[in-house]
Amino acid sequence: KVVGLDGLVASFARSRPGIDFDAIDQQPTHLFFLLVVPEHSAGQHLKALARISRFLRSEEFRRSLMQAEDLKSILAAIEEEDGKF
Repeated sequence: KVVGLDGLVASFARSRPGIDFDAIDQQPTHLFFLLVVPEHSAGQHLKALARISRFLRSEEFRRSLMQAEDLKSILAAIEEEDGKF
């Protein structure tokens, strides 16, 4: 239980070589998102997951995240994709 959390907190991580999670497509996983929300967030996490899912449908977006060299580039890729919706 997270105490004192006012809203959604998101984190992103990337593994260039990928990590095996026994995916259906047998491919390693490269991009990871972690969402932490207050206990009674009324589905806030589901809305965030849906948005992330829409973003990740774009091959260009996934490629941008994989090729980003720094935090500024990652944030720019996310902001650019968010601007499309």
